Amino acid sequence: MEQVKTTGNDMDDFDDAELEELYSWIDGIPLSRPKRNIARDFSDGVLVAELVRHCCSQKGLVDLHNYTGANSANKKEENWRLMNRKVFTKLGFELGDDVMRDVITAKPGVIEKVLMMLRTKLNRAEWELKKQTQTKSKGGGGRKESDKPEADQYMGSPRGKGMKQDTTRGPDYPSIPKHKIIRSIAESDAVPRILFEEKEQECLAKDETIRILEAKIHRMEHLIHLKDVRIDDLQNRLETMRPTGVRRM
Repeated sequence: MEQVKTTGNDMDDFDDAELEELYSWIDGIPLSRPKRNIARDFSDGVLVAELVRHCCSQKGLVDLHNYTGANSANKKEENWRLMNRKVFTKLGFELGDDVMRDVITAKPGVIEKVLMMLRTKLNRAEWELKKQTQTKSKGGGGRKESDKPEADQYMGSPRGKGMKQDTTRGPDYPSIPKHKIIRSIAESDAVPRILFEEKEQECLAKDETIRILEAKIHRMEHLIHLKDVRIDDLQNRLETMRPTGVRRM
């Protein structure tokens, strides 16, 4: 189980491209309240519950009636503790008391860290659900999937900054000795399911890295364009301020 933790200045954990990508994702989700200040707007947990309800097709994961808008810190804490227990743990992570306190008090950068972790886990949950559906549609009677998705293996991603991963347990897959895997390959010329799914997860992690890098490239191109516009503007001002008609001696 992964746990979201805070640092001294949580905004320093992100660059502009990551934040822009996160905010664009949030803007694309219809929520019941307008988003003016993300730290304050999400402090009571209601919009987070709506976000999970919209993004996750898993039925029964979130009941919006359990979360009500609040101004008092006590009621906000009730919402977050309920979500921590009923929702986040099923997605494979949880919020520490310090994180909940910082979210409730709208500390800058904390809700962004929570939302980035949440988006990663929602994507993983949807992938697991899609895989289960495909398996059932093919009539396969394979291994029963766990109701808790495996913790994200790619902790090198910028989204993993400040996150603590529990290394006391491995993946949900059964432990298979290497010599049996090798023998299975030699005998059937087929890739074992465990290796196939590990490679799928590696591909997902690499795809996420590619999306982050593409967002950074887009951001840098945008900044370069703005600087070019600024340079042209300054050059035009310089030309207009340069004196004209000065008689040479």
